[in-house]
This record gives sequence, C-alpha cells and structure tokens, in this order.
Amino acid sequence: MTRGLAATGIALAILTAACKPSPPGVHKTGPAVAQGDGILVTADEFKARLDEQSPFVRQRFTTLERKKEFLDNLIRFELLAKAADKEGLASDPDVVNTMKKVMVQKLVQKRFSEGDPSKEVSDADAQKYFDDHKDEFQKPAKIRLAGLLVAANDKDRAAKGKEAKKFLAQLKAGEKKNPAAALTALQTLARQSSDDAASKATGGDLGFKSKDELAKQGGPAFADAAFKVRNDDTVLLDSPQGFWIVRVMGRQDEMNRPFEQVKSQIQTRLFREKRTKEFDEYVKKLREEAGVKVDDAELEKVVVSTAGGPGGMGHGMMPGMPGGMGPHGPLPAPQPGAAPAPASAPPPAHK
Repeated sequence: MTRGLAATGIALAILTAACKPSPPGVHKTGPAVAQGDGILVTADEFKARLDEQSPFVRQRFTTLERKKEFLDNLIRFELLAKAADKEGLASDPDVVNTMKKVMVQKLVQKRFSEGDPSKEVSDADAQKYFDDHKDEFQKPAKIRLAGLLVAANDKDRAAKGKEAKKFLAQLKAGEKKNPAAALTALQTLARQSSDDAASKATGGDLGFKSKDELAKQGGPAFADAAFKVRNDDTVLLDSPQGFWIVRVMGRQDEMNRPFEQVKSQIQTRLFREKRTKEFDEYVKKLREEAGVKVDDAELEKVVVSTAGGPGGMGHGMMPGMPGGMGPHGPLPAPQPGAAPAPASAPPPAHK
C-alpha cells in the first residue's frame, strides 16, 4: 500500500470518531472473519458495516478480493481505535463529548422516533384533524390577473366604456407587434391609468383569487368571464365597478384530496407532534430532577467569538445536540424503518 493510501485510510478512520471499537464485554455474533490480540471482526459485524453503505458502494464489494479490501479497512479502524484507547484517548474531552452526542442521538431515536403512526394515531383523531383543516387538502381553482380598471357609474358608463375600449385597442395593437411584451404593456398602463388604487402600484396585480373571491370583487358574471379568459389573451370585462381590462398571469388547479388519500400523511404529522411533546416533557422532567440553576452573571462574562472557525453543527442545532435534534426537541420522526443508520467505518480507499 502506498503512503498516500495509508494516509487516506487513517484520515477516513479518524473521521469516524463517533464509532469506537467494541468495549470489553460486548458480545459480537457470528463467526470471526478476522481476529488478533484484542481485535475481532465477525461476519455479522462485517455485513452490518457493509449494509450501512449505499447500494452504489455495496455493489463494488461482491468478490472475495473486494471484500478483503473492505475488511482491511475495518481491521485498520479497530487497530487505530485500540491504539488510541491504549494512549488514554478514551477520556479525551473531545472523544467523551462525541460519545455523549452519539448516546443522546440513540436515546432520542429509541424513545421518541420509533413507532407506527397508523397504530399510535387513531382514524378518529386523523379524521378530526382533516375536518378541522380542510383548507389544507381542499382548495378551489384560482387565477392571477393583471388588470386595469376604468371606473364607471350609471351616469358616465357609456363614456367610460369608450375610454376602456381605447385602452384595449392600444394594448391589442402593441400585442400584435410584440406578443411577448403584452403583459408588460398592460402592467405599465395599469400603473399609469388604473382607477383601482389597491392594485395600481403593483401594475394591476390582483393576486391569486378563486371564483368566489372574484365574485365578491366584481360580481358572479365578472368572475365567470375571468375564469374563461385564455392565457394569451387581453380582454375587456364588465363589472359593477366599471370596466376591467385583464390578462391572466397564472393559474392554480383545484385541489380536492379525500380523507382516505391523506389519512397516513395526517397520522404521521400527528405522530411527530406527539413525539415532540413527549420529548419536551421528558427534558423538562430531567431538568427539574437535576435542579438545574443558571448563573446569569457568569454567563454574561462569556465572550462569544464571531470570527470564522471550525463548524460541525447545522443551522438551528443546539450545542451538544446530535444530528436529528432541533432547538426545541427532536426533528420530525422518520417513518417506521427509516431510523438513521449508526456511524460506521468508511469504505476502503481504492488502490
């Protein structure tokens, strides 16, 4: 093995500091595939470490020669870990802190991540959530209009109608010359001439609205006509407010998901909320039992460096919390059988 490969193997082994060799007394199952003085790698252990790799990686280790490469890396890891333990590094603060993180992660996974949402959340509870939050699963179709309003009343309606038709003709002429700029032209004209104060500053953007919402704004006939406007057309619509020149900016299809279709999704959500609540209550109980007191005066003296430095914790993660936990408890629990894989020795460096 070249010096470069050896260095790579050592570096990879160090990166798996969260995974230490089995301490004395820990029973390993399966026949030995490699053993020595204080070193034992069993077939079951070998398979477990290999199964933790991605399918893409695993397919490289189907021959005896390749299996030996993977085993060689496991042996190297065990040897280095044994040497580190011999030098007293098991009590090193960084190692102890890493082990604490792994233990906390295992504890959270064991107590708060495992379970079957379909068994722990009843159909009745899921149905109640569905009934109370139907807007999450059933939404009407919506359109987003850009519009210019020429306001009109009974006295000046005829004159205002002619004015609106002139605006429309102006827009249609420009659209013929440059179809791609039709929406921009309407938005510019709306900023200049629209009588609708609410949308004028935004170029006539009326936002996404359902047919019912548009009916409240311009009447049922206006809403029906607006939903029939083609995406590539600029049209004139009548309303009690006056005359709208509109163009469709976007559409949202209707969503109508029945309970049976979303039941498992709801159960998973309620299951996660239940686990998070249980986690918060558990930590609160531990804190009360420990009688934790905070010294504000000493805490205030701690100088926090804002300079860049080594990271290691994701955004929103509390100090000392392992992956999978957020600042207010565990992150949403995975589906049954999707628990995070434990730390493993890395695949060997390729020769």
